Amino acid sequence: MSSQDGRSPFAKDTYGRQTLRPLNCLVFILPLLAVFHVGTAFYGSDLLAPRDIDSILGYFGVTVAYLPAMLVVVVLLLQHVAHREKFRVQGRVLAGMLGESICWVLPLIAMAHLTNRLLLHQAGADQGSDAASGVFPLLISGVGAGIYEEFIFRMVLISLSLVVFVDVFDLHKDTVAIVSVIAAAIAFSLYHFSVKQIAELSTFPWYDFIFRAVAGVYLGSLYVFRGFGIAVGVHSIYNIYTVLYNM
Repeated sequence: MSSQDGRSPFAKDTYGRQTLRPLNCLVFILPLLAVFHVGTAFYGSDLLAPRDIDSILGYFGVTVAYLPAMLVVVVLLLQHVAHREKFRVQGRVLAGMLGESICWVLPLIAMAHLTNRLLLHQAGADQGSDAASGVFPLLISGVGAGIYEEFIFRMVLISLSLVVFVDVFDLHKDTVAIVSVIAAAIAFSLYHFSVKQIAELSTFPWYDFIFRAVAGVYLGSLYVFRGFGIAVGVHSIYNIYTVLYNM
């Protein structure tokens, strides 16, 4: 597919390609990272994703303050350097990414209303404690979930699958991408349930699981085609909308 001037819409200098650049994604999510970590300094958070990142890296002896945030930043910077692209960010691209995030969240919200499952897409150890503290902790955790759940279940799982099965085992890239998006979506959905809930199949909330899995496929597809930043934006905006809608 090419544009009228003969260039591919995903050539390096086009908007479609710019949204995929790690540096643009990093700059786009930095305000969200700041909101989450400044907010948690005041309100705290029971969000599992950053805590699990801390625990996994802590197992290997890495115990730096704000480690999850540093990991996200470092990974995106390393990706940018590996791609050998210039350190240049355009405001119009960031504005476009925000606009896209708002547009792409609408089908997700519509699906949630149609299925009567407007669920908060975050996994926490004790959501009740956040709810009891007020709306701000939920909003902050919703933003954090948008960042860290996309980092774990989209950037890490999908990217790692592509590296292993495409670059190492030389499997077909499109097939691996489809399978990895689905597998990551299932893992993403399961992450929102306790081990006890998963073990008790007779009472397991299958409809909630299916909805989150479908939402995970949607977010995974956005990650593959529109980039990490937009996937984070859509996830975070959905969580914010859900909190405000259920006030």
